[in-house]
Amino acid sequence: MTTTPYNLVARILHWAIAILIFWAIGLGLIAEDMPNSPDKIELFVLHKSAGFTVLVLAIIRLFWRLMHPPAPLGLPPLQEKMAAAGHWGLYLLMLAVPFSGWLLNSTAGYPFAWFNLVSIPHIPGLEGESRDLYSSLHVYLFYGIALMVAGHVAMLVVHKLFDGVNLLPRMLPGKVFVGASALIITLAVLLGFSFYKAERATPESTDSPQAVAQLPAAHEAVADASQTATETDSPLWQLVATPDNFTFTNSYAGQPFVGAIREFTPKIYFDPANPADGVIDVTINTQSITTNNKDWDGTIKGGQWFSTDAFPQAHYISRDIRAEDGKFVANGDLTLKGITKPIAVTFEWQEENSTAKFVGSATIDRREFEIGSGSWATNDSVAFEVVLDIDLQLKR
Repeated sequence: MTTTPYNLVARILHWAIAILIFWAIGLGLIAEDMPNSPDKIELFVLHKSAGFTVLVLAIIRLFWRLMHPPAPLGLPPLQEKMAAAGHWGLYLLMLAVPFSGWLLNSTAGYPFAWFNLVSIPHIPGLEGESRDLYSSLHVYLFYGIALMVAGHVAMLVVHKLFDGVNLLPRMLPGKVFVGASALIITLAVLLGFSFYKAERATPESTDSPQAVAQLPAAHEAVADASQTATETDSPLWQLVATPDNFTFTNSYAGQPFVGAIREFTPKIYFDPANPADGVIDVTINTQSITTNNKDWDGTIKGGQWFSTDAFPQAHYISRDIRAEDGKFVANGDLTLKGITKPIAVTFEWQEENSTAKFVGSATIDRREFEIGSGSWATNDSVAFEVVLDIDLQLKR
């Protein structure tokens, strides 16, 4: 016996959600085992996008079912009630799994745009919360929906073999064989794309012997620059420690994020009445550079990024400071990853008694310092342009 089919909208929503769920599961499992790479970013963006789409469609599906109750399955009353309970359990998990992923993404601080088109905000108040808690919640809910889907499919077979009720055609679009084949082909194409991206991903390179060999020379260069920095009569200003007063802004998968340089030593010799005699000398601990995300902080220490083992320090020195349009411009040299390039820092200076405030900014192109090489050498995943913002409280 074949029962009355669902209406067309219900069938479309059912299979759209089903395909997206299986695709999201495949994307998540594949991406989780990949090395950090632009392709991994792309797969996780697709994973989150598929999940967020499931969340929206599941809400629509729930309201549609409430307004258009399906015909009875043609089963005994107890089995009808059990089947209805199973369906409502699936609806709950279709909402809970992607929502837990949204919670997890919010605690991790990952910027996210739906299919790289529409920015999805973080859920407020979750940044800094335990990521492990929400990660475990997402995993356990995934196991729950996997078991429910397996049970859902198994009961179709049970009802067919033992109750003589064929429930599958009431949900399939068109002929059974044609509909099933189309759905399987669609899912196979999506998963095939995911595996293709996984095969393309290249592992993070480690620091090369050549980079390690350059380490003593890099230390000497920083030391020499610091020794000559004091050749000025301008007063010395030193940092009053405050959190995150040296930040950088970049974009990840098209969405902006803010990182910080947590450990640096600025020595600023400056008199606003005589800027030409000033010197700005800053040493940066590259190990302290953070994206405010522990996953990516591990990646950026590697050879394709900052090579922090080989180059634990970066250095900026400027002896060319000029007044310009009510502000000051420091033209200097930044040495990063053993590479020296000119960088201009524009800043404002506010001085009162023995304290001062230095508020400046600069823009660098990460390619000039071979930051993000190899598979990262494109603008698509992490932008080339990095904006530095400096807000220092100083004392004489």
